Amino acid sequence: MAIFARSFALAALLLTLVPALFAVDSTPLLSNFQDPVDLEALPDGSVLVAQRGGLIMRVYPEEDRPTAQVWADLSSSTLTGPEIGLLGIAADRDFGATGYVYALQSFSSGSEVTLRIVRLRDSATGALLNRVIAENLPSGTEHPGGVLAIGPDGKLYAGVGDGGMEASQVTPSNLRAVLLRYNVDGSIPDDNPDPKSPVWAWGLRDLRGLAWQPSTNRLYALDRGPTIPKGTMDELDLIEKGKNYGWPKYVARDVATGITKPVIYCSSGHSWVPGGALFVNNGDWTGSLLFPGAGEGVLYHLTLDSRTPTKITFYEELIGGALGALIDVAESPEGNLYLLSRSTLYRLTQD
Repeated sequence: MAIFARSFALAALLLTLVPALFAVDSTPLLSNFQDPVDLEALPDGSVLVAQRGGLIMRVYPEEDRPTAQVWADLSSSTLTGPEIGLLGIAADRDFGATGYVYALQSFSSGSEVTLRIVRLRDSATGALLNRVIAENLPSGTEHPGGVLAIGPDGKLYAGVGDGGMEASQVTPSNLRAVLLRYNVDGSIPDDNPDPKSPVWAWGLRDLRGLAWQPSTNRLYALDRGPTIPKGTMDELDLIEKGKNYGWPKYVARDVATGITKPVIYCSSGHSWVPGGALFVNNGDWTGSLLFPGAGEGVLYHLTLDSRTPTKITFYEELIGGALGALIDVAESPEGNLYLLSRSTLYRLTQD
């Protein structure tokens, strides 16, 4: 099905951009996923689909008839709710040799809702729990964050939201509204802002997407902001070591000393509700950033200047709501692009 892009001026930040009109084909591969939250491509061309209830499905999308099987079942240890559950997964950079996949899940610690990161290991019969990497991370039933990724530096990054807590409790020292950075064994890297703390950056309300620009290794993040009249204050941030991004005292449109402004943010009349994020490594979109939105069912496509990291040189909106809420996007080593909706996995090709 060919779906055409639509464009709009996103506040004053995008008024100078004139998006071109493209079409993208979306081919449905498999359906009936149950509240999927994350999509991860593996070296053999298969993809993992994590579902909030705790199941991780392994899909072989390039078969004549794509199939899916349960790869891991974390349902017995995952605390679920409208916003909590199994939240994110990340494959080891050397998955072919180690078979490791990391998972971030909501977990019950007594009467408290917490987060923990576990490492799974691939086997002939599916995944086995290998070890707990981090546990007792503070959370709540709202705004849990949940994004998990391994950076080009080989470190493990995890987004922990504010948990829906009062502003006085949302501080870096309380590990709320933060981006955490670990060694893959769960220890704290010596070059973190505080070598005794996993906090890498803070003031991030509900992180949902992380992606590194291939040409520069700069880290960009999608943060879900608060609801405003007729929209949300979601933002795209350039993440830098030890920086404060404002939450809970400031939102995306605010300017204050010591607060890092977003690259771009969603404004009144629009609602991204972003999921994952991806810098494309192959094909015509090489170097472009893609991120899906559940709010309006849009796949956002933009490019960022490699010399001026906060400068957007191209912007367009694809899909336009035709597939419903969009959750995540991934690219296989062969350059195949996949898009995940609330229930269906699609293959994307540009016309």
